[in-house]
Amino acid sequence: MEYDSPFGRFTLLPLHHHAKSPLQAWSAADDLLLKELASIDPLPKRILLLNDLHGALGTCLNHLHPHSWNDSYTSKLSLQQNLYRNQLAFLSDHWRESTQELDGLFDIVLVKIPKTLSLLEYQLTRLRPHIGPHTKVIGAGMVKHLSQSMVRCFENCIGPATTSLAQRKARLVFAEFNPELKPAVPQPIRYGIPGTTLQMVNHANVFSQQKLDIGSRFLLDNFPQVEEATHIMDLGCGNGALACYAALQNSSARLSLLDDSSLALLSAKDSMALNGIKNPCDYIIADGLDGFEEQVDVILCNPPFHEGNNINSNIALRMFKGAKRCLTEHGKLVVVGNRHLDYHQTLKSHFKEVELTASNPKFVVLTASRPR
Repeated sequence: MEYDSPFGRFTLLPLHHHAKSPLQAWSAADDLLLKELASIDPLPKRILLLNDLHGALGTCLNHLHPHSWNDSYTSKLSLQQNLYRNQLAFLSDHWRESTQELDGLFDIVLVKIPKTLSLLEYQLTRLRPHIGPHTKVIGAGMVKHLSQSMVRCFENCIGPATTSLAQRKARLVFAEFNPELKPAVPQPIRYGIPGTTLQMVNHANVFSQQKLDIGSRFLLDNFPQVEEATHIMDLGCGNGALACYAALQNSSARLSLLDDSSLALLSAKDSMALNGIKNPCDYIIADGLDGFEEQVDVILCNPPFHEGNNINSNIALRMFKGAKRCLTEHGKLVVVGNRHLDYHQTLKSHFKEVELTASNPKFVVLTASRPR
């Protein structure tokens, strides 16, 4: 898809784009940010981009050598692919995961406002040492997702904030640096899982911040037998609750925990340490199972059904296809999902055996084996 930006025309596609996908790689919020930047004369020299979901900003501004700070590994892959489409170079030393430190001062920070308030607060508080009175901080989001609490977050973490008029259902937030503010970086949340000895750690941006999500809880209540497994995977691990529970049943199995979010993997690592789990563990930032070449006895999965702010099952479908490739001969994939998503039929197209292990009015637990 061709995008005419203030900085030229670019071919931009989301990662894993297909003909029937409703997603595009840029939004009206991206467009507003780029137009606002183009209106500044002279252009700022040191630019930081936050949460550039599909790499639209990084591609259009590649000639200005921007830095990117992001909690999504798939956003990095999307940026790399869009740069390649446009015969542009990826600057690896200008990319930082959200758990990595920034360096130096920035002249302007362009923030694609994330879905979760916890991530926005985490990013803005950690950003403060790298901005000053000269720095422009500009956020952008679609009006339907931009809450007053997000605007207040800019005020509490950066300084006085104003908003633009809405254009094409998007809006900008302008924050002025207040040197008197001393916001503390939010600390990770800890909570216990009732009925178990487990204590979990949630850093910012992890799904269900205050307690275990009800889907994972339902899977724990209907957990598979894993005592004989030598290699167990928690796919899309979040804070690692499923892997931690598996470790209680099998203290010798190797555990592989995969997620798109570096903050999720940090949460999982901290949860393992807090619970004194000694199993050998691999923490892998990944796009589903792409690039994973080992064979696994059990894959535990509570797949997301959102991509950014969009509801779809594309991520789950790619996880199921990857699981088919990575299971041992007698291995099994155990999935919990909302009943209405109809994962049962999807799994049947990839596995010869799909069993309904448990169900309630909202969720199902499915066990798939014998890949087709």
